[in-house]
Amino acid sequence: MSPKRPSRIRRELLINGRRVRISDLMEAELLQPGQKLYYTPRYGEPPYESVVTDRGNLRLADGREFSTPSAAGAAAADIRALAGWSAWRVSPTGASLHELRQQLLKAVAEEVASEHQAPPEEAEAARRRFEYLEEARAKAEAGKPQSLTVREFIRLWGVEDRDREASARIDADLANHGLVTVPDFRAVGLHLTLRLETPNESDEAPVKAADHRTPEREESADDTNDEDSTDIGLTLGNLLQDDSPLVSVSPSATFEEAITAMRINDYSQVAVLVNPYTVHGAVSWESVAAAKHRDPSATFSDAIDRRVKDRVFDYDTRLLDVIGTLRRDGFIFVRDFERKITGIITAADVVHKYDETATPFFLVGEIDQELRQLLQNTFDEDVIRDACSAANQTFKSFNSMSVGQYQAVLDNPSCWAQLGWPLDRKLFIKRLDELRRVRNNVMHFNPDPVKPSEVNKLRIFLRIIREYGK
Repeated sequence: MSPKRPSRIRRELLINGRRVRISDLMEAELLQPGQKLYYTPRYGEPPYESVVTDRGNLRLADGREFSTPSAAGAAAADIRALAGWSAWRVSPTGASLHELRQQLLKAVAEEVASEHQAPPEEAEAARRRFEYLEEARAKAEAGKPQSLTVREFIRLWGVEDRDREASARIDADLANHGLVTVPDFRAVGLHLTLRLETPNESDEAPVKAADHRTPEREESADDTNDEDSTDIGLTLGNLLQDDSPLVSVSPSATFEEAITAMRINDYSQVAVLVNPYTVHGAVSWESVAAAKHRDPSATFSDAIDRRVKDRVFDYDTRLLDVIGTLRRDGFIFVRDFERKITGIITAADVVHKYDETATPFFLVGEIDQELRQLLQNTFDEDVIRDACSAANQTFKSFNSMSVGQYQAVLDNPSCWAQLGWPLDRKLFIKRLDELRRVRNNVMHFNPDPVKPSEVNKLRIFLRIIREYGK
């Protein structure tokens, strides 16, 4: 069955990074309201059934409705999680929802390219991405997953760092092709190699109460998504240095070996590993001094701090979740997606990361303050409200203004003329829009540091506002 041509808006959304929903398949006439779907957990067992509702939900036999295939399948089978797009089929042995999704995406990619509904270079990049991910899915299903570095991977989307917008697009495209990255592309350094794989049940999010839809509830199926986890914050994997592999010694090492390892690397501690997967303890300047103080003839074993059970964390653990442990113990161990101990993170590493963010953070704050003061001193509230309204923005008060509202006012020809600055409005607004994206990266703790060139743009822009705003 060929999908009906989706609306122009649908085409643009799908090709620019939005997850396909059941309602999209219905709009393309690949599914119909009232159509039955089947999920067979094991060969020979009777399938679970669901019905496609008018709102694009899946309703189980007991009347429960769910906004996503994964939530519906997990609830039907009473399991924690499920790769629902691959599980549900239009008949017990028919096409899966994932296969219907691929039909739709392929048609969308071809239509966007042929009907010039995006700039040619964007349409061509979208087509190449689709083909790459389609091939990656086939390789993953054949047990030969595609491998590439995180940096190479995100460049498929034409980006160099993982800001919120880029991560959302990438996450949606992966979901639409039924793929996950191992490790999670957002939670590790750009230099690390990842694999594109099909999700196991453990890769799916558990069913949440918010996924459940009863017929009486009015919210749209678009309101929630059991796979919506784009914003993960700073993780321990983001803090590990690209060029600093773990330095460790064995439990049978000597004082000289451990001390030399610390001295030549300028470390305060080294890991003591039994094997790449098992931490025996750690040796630090403090533990060496304490052991020798207790007994001048102490052995290396006496200096090993073995209280490490609660200091080992997975690479995708949020930094905020371990601040207390770092404050108490000074360092923690990090385990990668293969369960190997790959790094130590210290309190100093955290200070360095926040210092990296501090300068652009303060510059963003000062620009925000200067722009707010400038507009408040130049325009009355009615002028601000009208300019915001013309740009589909809602003005409430000067103190609650956003960068988008600053842009709306300053990009208004009448307001710009009233400002009286001998500068080109379009170039000024273009730079302000660039800095809006930098601001979003800073405020949402983008795992990749703000580039020095962008910090310099912030400094120059702040200087200009202060110079002309006097």
